Amino acid sequence: MPHKNLSHLWLIFLSAIALGVILLLLTLNNNTSSNTGIAVKTARIHQNDDAFFLTARINYQLSKEAHSALKNGITLNFTVNVSVIEPRRWLPNKVHLALPLTYQLKYHTLAKTYQLTDMKQRQHNFSHLEPALHALGILKDISLHASSLQNKKNLQGKMKVNLNIEALPLPMRPMAYISPGWHLRSNTYLWPIH
Repeated sequence: MPHKNLSHLWLIFLSAIALGVILLLLTLNNNTSSNTGIAVKTARIHQNDDAFFLTARINYQLSKEAHSALKNGITLNFTVNVSVIEPRRWLPNKVHLALPLTYQLKYHTLAKTYQLTDMKQRQHNFSHLEPALHALGILKDISLHASSLQNKKNLQGKMKVNLNIEALPLPMRPMAYISPGWHLRSNTYLWPIH
C-alpha cells in the first residue's frame, strides 16, 4: 500500500512540473513579438566566366531577448546556409554545394557602436542598430568557388538563415533553448539557377 501512495504522489509531482513548463512556454511565446525573425527576401546565383557568385537580401528583426543580450555585450552569431541542389525524381536531391556563411554582431558599450564582422573577418561599425541589421542582410557578389556547377542543368539554390544558439555563452543556452525569442530563423528559400 505505501508503494501505491508513493507512485501516486510521484505522478502528481511530475504532472505539476509538466504543467509548469507548459505555462512557462506559453508565457514566453505570448511575450515574443510577431514582427521578429529572419526572412530571405531575394537570392540569386550568377556566373561570371568560370566563377559563381551569390547575391541576396535578408531582413533581420531581433526579438526583445536577442536585442537585450546584444545591448549587454553578448555577441550574436548568424549563419547563412547556402546550398546548390539538383532535384531528382526518384532519388534524394544531389547536393553540389553546401556553404555556411557566418556573421557576428556585437555592441561596444563604451564606444556605443555596433560592430558587424563578416565571414572574411572584415569589420564594419555602425552608430545605430538598424543600419547594422541592414548591412547584415545584404550579401553581394560572394564567391562560391563552385567549379562543379559548370554545365549543370536544373539546379536550385537553397538558403536558410538562423541565429546560432550554440555560439551563445554556456550559461545562457538553457533558457535560449526553451525561449521562442531566441529561435530566430528563416524559412527555407528556394530559387531556380539559370
